[in-house]
Amino acid sequence: MNISSMFSTSAILSRLQVKSAAPTSSQAPAAKTGAAPVDPAAQQKEELAALKKEREAYDAARNTEIQRRQQEFETTHGRKYGQDGDPPLAYQMALPANERGYLPFVPADTQKTIDAITDKYRNQENLAPMWAELSAMGLSPDQLTKSAKYFISLDGRMVTREEASKGVDIKV
Repeated sequence: MNISSMFSTSAILSRLQVKSAAPTSSQAPAAKTGAAPVDPAAQQKEELAALKKEREAYDAARNTEIQRRQQEFETTHGRKYGQDGDPPLAYQMALPANERGYLPFVPADTQKTIDAITDKYRNQENLAPMWAELSAMGLSPDQLTKSAKYFISLDGRMVTREEASKGVDIKV
């Protein structure tokens, strides 16, 4: 293609027609009227419900894995788990709570990462490398508290950071 053909009347018109085929003003109002205005409270409620449901599903799968480990222990050692200082089947980190009793909510994907790291150090005596790895990934209890978007009360109610730290001297 030469330069003169690029600037010919037909070439210019064809480029203009392509541009005019883009979304028109008649399409934009249809999109606006078809969708209802987004309610932030409803959207947040849906997000909280989805996070809670995902975490409950993960916890159920994790509990099944822990029960499998317990059965494996009983089969291997011929006795029930929990005697003679048995090593933990899984680690569970304690998360700090604020004055009002709110704990940071750890989403399922984050919990899965924590469990993968802690499982690597199961049955080991020196846990310093585990804590170093968790801290490097931003997953130590204090780091989780500082980065949590949602918090959960001891009765299972999930709230935002603002609600959890309302009226608290030391904000989480």
